[in-house]
Amino acid sequence: MKKMKRLFLFLLVLSCGFVKAQSLVSGIVTDAASGEPLVNAVVVVNDGKIFTLTDFNGAYHFSLADGTYTLSVKYVGYTCVPVTVKVSGKSVSLDFQCSSGNLKEVEVIADVAIDRKTPVAFTTLSPKQIHEELNGRDLTMMLNSTPGAYASEQGGGAGDSRVNIRGVDQRNVGVLVDGVPVNDMENGQVYWSNWDGLSDITRTMQVQRGLGASKLAIPSVGGTINILTNGIDEKRGYSVSSTFGSDNLQKFSFGFNSGEF
Repeated sequence: MKKMKRLFLFLLVLSCGFVKAQSLVSGIVTDAASGEPLVNAVVVVNDGKIFTLTDFNGAYHFSLADGTYTLSVKYVGYTCVPVTVKVSGKSVSLDFQCSSGNLKEVEVIADVAIDRKTPVAFTTLSPKQIHEELNGRDLTMMLNSTPGAYASEQGGGAGDSRVNIRGVDQRNVGVLVDGVPVNDMENGQVYWSNWDGLSDITRTMQVQRGLGASKLAIPSVGGTINILTNGIDEKRGYSVSSTFGSDNLQKFSFGFNSGEF
């Protein structure tokens, strides 16, 4: 019995020798400018397998074995410099002061469907086609040359027109100008008279028929009209145009683009 006890004590002492000592690493994460604690900031050790969140007071703590570690803090809108700390059997206090940084701006990028790559039915009107066929008419009248689309003038002034795609009323057709929806928020209608000069700066126009994948909340049940205008990437230059139409319609326009500085 005594031999069993001695063997047990020997194994216990031997196993304790393989257990590394644990030390407490703690601190507070604050805003460098105001000194306010950063709540729920993520404090990461090395490659991120060990991490914790700061509490309401911005405090955190770890129990780490002896060794050298790199601690970093991740918090949205803040930049924190990683710190390397050496743990050697004693408690370590390490505070972080993070600097607030400006978030990158969100860009709305206007894009169009690509032939044989985007799985939707669409027609693209090229700049040359728009220039040759528009002839002073409303921009919507160009859609009559595309399958599934029908545009009509309502007998009023310039821009007083309506568009149907696959028989669906204009209120259920999404219209975007450079990626920005222009449908009325209440009834989905598009007042083309507000976009009378749009035809003079349109680079290309694409009509997507039927539902398509869109990240925007637009009424695109019947389809989507995507209009892209001439941007700052155009070369420096100017243009002068004169158009004539029925009922003594005369239109003179002058355009100038400074190009990129």
